[in-house]
Amino acid sequence: MMVEVNLPDEWPPGLAIATAQLMQQALRDGFPVVTAIRSDATPDQVGVLYARVRALIEESGLAA
Repeated sequence: MMVEVNLPDEWPPGLAIATAQLMQQALRDGFPVVTAIRSDATPDQVGVLYARVRALIEESGLAA
């Protein structure tokens, strides 16, 4: 299966590569949880959000 994701032009190459790697891992290991957030979110805010979502998934017993 080929999944195409169009990223914003203003994203730096490193962020695009990291996003691709995370999507590959999610698709390989289970179903990805994808959502949109505001474009002005800081890396720290995204990190906190990701940690909370990950904890919720693990606590629910649904972690892959």
